[in-house]
This record gives sequence, structure tokens and C-alpha cells, in this order.
Amino acid sequence: MKRVKTIIQPSMILAALLFFFGCTKDDASMDYGFTKIYMPQSVIRSGGTNNQYPVPTGTDSSTWNYTVDKVKGKLNITLGASLSGPGVEAYSVDIKVNNDTIQKLLSAKLLDPATNVIMPSSMFTIPSSLEVAQGKRSGFFTLSIDYALLKSAAYRNKFLLVSIGFSNARTYELNVPLSAAIVVVDVSKIP
Repeated sequence: MKRVKTIIQPSMILAALLFFFGCTKDDASMDYGFTKIYMPQSVIRSGGTNNQYPVPTGTDSSTWNYTVDKVKGKLNITLGASLSGPGVEAYSVDIKVNNDTIQKLLSAKLLDPATNVIMPSSMFTIPSSLEVAQGKRSGFFTLSIDYALLKSAAYRNKFLLVSIGFSNARTYELNVPLSAAIVVVDVSKIP
């Protein structure tokens, strides 16, 4: 019995020392997850269930998710790219419009074609790509919509929709299900 006690005590001391001094980082400071590029607007309102991003959103002009440039006659909506998981390298993505998803939703009557309209490409501009600098986790770009066309009689009481997403990611992979958002502009709620 004395021999077992002699073996157990040094083993327990060694195990305790390894436990306390064996780790170099605590879990909170370790890198985690997979680094992928996604569009935050695809999850902000819908939780990623339908990737719809309603405009306007917010309680007043200080929190609305758009601005109106009266001088240039534009409604500007800020969209962006961000990283999940660890990652600090520079990255870039191409920005594209792909309204096939919206067309399928309209054809399947999951969106009412009487009130939901695909935004004409002549009505808006977006940049062709987004570059995010090293050390930055996210970057932003602007969907700029012609305000006069938006408020024309043809679109009164309508929802204008455009699907904007990413392709050709460089440095990191895309989180494909969250790499696009359907921007839904409620024309009647834009002052």
C-alpha cells in the first residue's frame, strides 16, 4: 500500500504541473473557426433565412440604412463584405448583380409580382469590385439608386428588388450561402 501511495503522489504532482503550465494561451485568445468572406446584409434582418435586406430599416434619419444625396439625386445604400473566423490578410471580391433568384421567387409566387419588381439596371450603379486592406476585417461599397426614377409614378407603392453578391474571392473563400443579399427597397417608405 505504501508503494502505491509513493507512485500516486509524484504522478499527481506531475499532472498538476502539466495542467497549470502546459498551455500557452487560454481559449479566449486562440484563433477559431474558418475564415470566409460573407455579406453582413444577408443576415442582418433575416438571420440568413432568405437573405433579404429591407430598405428602409432604422428608427429615424440617424439610424436609417440609407442616405439621400439631394445634390446628386441619389439614394445611397451601404453594403459590405466581412470575414468570419480569424484572418487579417488583404482580400478582394468582384461585385455582381444576379437577379435570377428574384425571378424564380416571382415565378413561384413566393413574392407577389403585382407589388415586387426587379430594379432595372439603368436605375442603379455599384462598383465592380471591393478591395479590403490588410489588417481590416471588413470593407464597404455603395449601391447608388437614381432618386427621381425611384420616386416616379411607375414605382409608387412597390418594392424594388436587386440581388447583389460576390464572386471571384481572392485570399479567402466565400461563404456561398451568405455571399449575396436581396436588397428590397420599399418605395412608399422612402421620403
